Amino acid sequence: MFRILESTQGLCLPLPPGYHTLFAVFAMRCLPHHTFLQYIDHGFLQLTETFVSRLMTDLDNSDANERLKFSILKRLPQDMEQRIYHMWDHPVSSASISRDYVRTLLEKHNKNKGFAFTGRDKPGFRPEFLPLTYLAKILSDIEEQALNPFEEQENVDAKFVEETALKQTLILLGFEKK
Repeated sequence: MFRILESTQGLCLPLPPGYHTLFAVFAMRCLPHHTFLQYIDHGFLQLTETFVSRLMTDLDNSDANERLKFSILKRLPQDMEQRIYHMWDHPVSSASISRDYVRTLLEKHNKNKGFAFTGRDKPGFRPEFLPLTYLAKILSDIEEQALNPFEEQENVDAKFVEETALKQTLILLGFEKK
């Protein structure tokens, strides 16, 4: 298959659809893992999204397979890596997804409201780790903007809220029909 790849590249011929996926599957099954990863690093093998998604779902989470999955994930482009993380049920993928989610929330918050943070806002507050202090400042700003549920709101009918909550509880417990 490598000779076919060399000859088609030399003649500038297009490869059939799925060739790189099939080539990667054969290489993964026939070669030792370190050789397979070297072929990827040197560009002999191209990782396709189809191949990586099948690899993530087909392999179990044993130690050797986890090391192989991590090694392949490190070699993926950033946009493909994000899509693949959603297919793998592993704590590392969950952490990556949550980091990306928090990053997008913070970026959206920065676009909506500028960041004017000085270390003198609170007495005795020392910025030791700037990303953490930045996150703490943003979260405290959001918390200050949130409504306090224990403060009494105007135009709230407490009796109506109580009756509605009681009715919904009875419906959820199955004692009453909607």
